[in-house]
Amino acid sequence: MSSPAPNTTAAPASTATTAPAATTTKKPASLKAVTGFGKLDPNALANMAHHVAKGISGNPTYFPNPPINPAALDASANTLTEAVIAAMDGGKTAKAVVKKQRKLIIQDLNLLAVFVQNVTNDDPVIFSASGFTAKPTGKSAPQPVAVPLFRSIDYGANSGQIALYVKKVAGAKSYFIRYAVMNGTTPGPWTTVPVATIQKAITIPGLTPTTIYGFQVQALGVLGTSDWSATETIVCA
Repeated sequence: MSSPAPNTTAAPASTATTAPAATTTKKPASLKAVTGFGKLDPNALANMAHHVAKGISGNPTYFPNPPINPAALDASANTLTEAVIAAMDGGKTAKAVVKKQRKLIIQDLNLLAVFVQNVTNDDPVIFSASGFTAKPTGKSAPQPVAVPLFRSIDYGANSGQIALYVKKVAGAKSYFIRYAVMNGTTPGPWTTVPVATIQKAITIPGLTPTTIYGFQVQALGVLGTSDWSATETIVCA
């Protein structure tokens, strides 16, 4: 009696899908520690280690479970200092200890710097309590633009024109010039002219010859305008 033929029909593939595991991306810390510990001389390195060990051990609430025991870091710094003193007479053993301790302390400080960056939540006060110094973040805050000055005030190419040259001010996006007929030392009503560039002379036309005019200049920056400059006068030709 023959055996039944085997079933060669493949089982239907499962249509069930597996949801990908949820992942969370932690925002990188923006406060970073000033490192470069390998550039420090042994004494400065030992002092840095003492400072960090004191900061982290003295603030357990801010810095729980550090990857390096602060007491061990402090002891390494003491060993380095003692080895530096012993190496002054040229002892090879002491010099070897200095080299070994420098490498160990630099490694420990780098580990602790990353730890501090990750647990301080970009709080500069907590970061400073660790003993590390934070690098400056981003660009410095914009500052008010300074009051500009005229480089020179001269006659224009034609009668009734005055040519003004303005000194460049850092941070200025544009400038304004205003002028008025002077009544002694008192200016009359001002006429204001926007100036997009000061690369060349700004010519003010349509003035009355033999009349005294006063001129002022103002700069515009990202935080707003500067004060007006002091009034400078000229007799129009």
